[in-house]
Amino acid sequence: MLFPSLFCDGMIIQHGIPLTLRSREKVSVTFLGKTFNAQPADGEWRLALDPVPSGGPFSMDIESAEKDKITINDIYAGDVWLCAGQSNMELQMERLCDVYPEEWTDDFPLIRQYKVPQEWDFSSPRDDVTGGCWTAASKETLYEFSAAAWFFAKNMYNKYRIPIGLVNTAWGGTPVESWMSKEALSAFPGKAAIGEQYADAAKCRETTDKNQAEIQEWESRIAKEDKGLSVWHEQHLDVSLWDEISLPGDFADAGLSGFCGSIWLARDFDRHDAFSGCYAELGTITDADTVFINSVQIGSTGYRYPPRKYAIADGLLKPGKNRITIRVVCNNGEGGVTREKPFRISSDSAVTELAGTWKYKTGVTVTQNRPKDFFFQWQPMGPYNAMIAPTLNYPLKGVIWYQGESNDSNPAEYSKLIKAMIHDWRKKSGNESLSFLFVQLPVYGNPTENDENASWAVLRESQKAALSLPAVGMATALDLGEWNDLHPVNKKDIGLRLFLAADKLLFNADNSSPGPLLSHFERKGNKLTLSFDNCTEGLRGKTNVSVLADKKYSHLPVEIDGKDRISVDLSSVSNPEKIFYAWANNPKHRQLYNSEGLPVIPFMLEIKG
Repeated sequence: MLFPSLFCDGMIIQHGIPLTLRSREKVSVTFLGKTFNAQPADGEWRLALDPVPSGGPFSMDIESAEKDKITINDIYAGDVWLCAGQSNMELQMERLCDVYPEEWTDDFPLIRQYKVPQEWDFSSPRDDVTGGCWTAASKETLYEFSAAAWFFAKNMYNKYRIPIGLVNTAWGGTPVESWMSKEALSAFPGKAAIGEQYADAAKCRETTDKNQAEIQEWESRIAKEDKGLSVWHEQHLDVSLWDEISLPGDFADAGLSGFCGSIWLARDFDRHDAFSGCYAELGTITDADTVFINSVQIGSTGYRYPPRKYAIADGLLKPGKNRITIRVVCNNGEGGVTREKPFRISSDSAVTELAGTWKYKTGVTVTQNRPKDFFFQWQPMGPYNAMIAPTLNYPLKGVIWYQGESNDSNPAEYSKLIKAMIHDWRKKSGNESLSFLFVQLPVYGNPTENDENASWAVLRESQKAALSLPAVGMATALDLGEWNDLHPVNKKDIGLRLFLAADKLLFNADNSSPGPLLSHFERKGNKLTLSFDNCTEGLRGKTNVSVLADKKYSHLPVEIDGKDRISVDLSSVSNPEKIFYAWANNPKHRQLYNSEGLPVIPFMLEIKG
């Protein structure tokens, strides 16, 4: 019998609404003592089960016209959430096991995840996903759960004690248009045309073959011409004549600005205890690395974002002097070891810090950047057709969405794209009021003053524009980011703030989500007063705003002027035009919060006249 893959043992179904089952064969379903017979509809067979209150476990018997039978067991009714977006929604609890070890102390059998296979299809929307299963959260399985979704679900479960189902469709690097249907992209014909060309299988093969050949040629040259590839990892190699570099840091700081190729880094260190259970923790490295301890390779990573934590085999470290050697391949002139990340040899009982002076020598230098990988999942419509279209047939409580980083090249366009996507998903799910909760981007990059054209600031504003739609909630994350990491580890508070948004939107909870939002302003002479919603017991903090006048910025202090107001003295600025708060990729001045600890949401407003 052919029916949707999400209908399988352990599934969570949405309570309180009819459950529609689609099949390619005529079937009957017996559920909770009642039998339902499918009826023909649009070339398939459909039936709708009666709404079910939360609870379980239940079983479901499905029988085909040919009397083939299956039974689905361990079914629970609760709330089902589609978890979508890019890498910060995809990021698994496995990445965070050192940060939140307490999460592995208990099992939560009524929080379950269905990981949709990551696939793309440019020909047409699919009726079903190609695999997957419902996995209950336990000490053994939690590693594979989306971290943001897990903390959201745990908060929801702990308050309302109903089963939670997470349908995980996230995929790293994907822009919003990759999650949009052909119909949703009708207002963006250029993007639709990009996706439509890959409906041609020959075009896909040609694109893949060309991209892989170019990358292989570049990487082969690096490997062939690297002077150190076979010998520079040796522990007893004399590196005294190598140049010096301070790490962590950018290779450009050592005069290697724009460097492409391979570079070898070496450092000797003393170790006197803890020779077992050790790790090399090296933060993140741009772009690819291979790491050796005392001539033995202990690990490698092929791209810049994952944290490097490599186990060191027992017996490999020796009393006295040891050597760590790192071969780094730099793809595009941005090489380096990320600052303010763990950079050490560690065990439970001892730590050897590695920050400081290292020796380095270039293995090969090339003038051409590594060709960029071509990812079909980044193209318009592909992931939507294969992963979202089928899941919208499954009744949902709502969507949690963490995405936006990959649209920072055109941030002003994002507001139209995200609104079009939300409208379309609601229409195709048959639920025009489907709840949609999203994470506003956190900080990223070096701290800077406010800048009207900062891409992430503009994108945050474009995200915020979605709040104009009904049944939409936002989790602010401005204070939860890391300047040096596109994937901040604090997913616990991300999940909490998504929960606060859902709790307020769906259950009328009395909280101040998403945080203080500018509601209106008043100017009297040189005094500008700004008022906010969601301040609870009042505003807290001390910070500056930026005022733009005559193409120059002035940075003026803010005074808290009441429970929900701030004021700015404009007397030192002639002809002020615009005012900015926290308007940068990583704004230096963003220290305003409400009494519940939620940050004031960035804003820009025109005050000319």
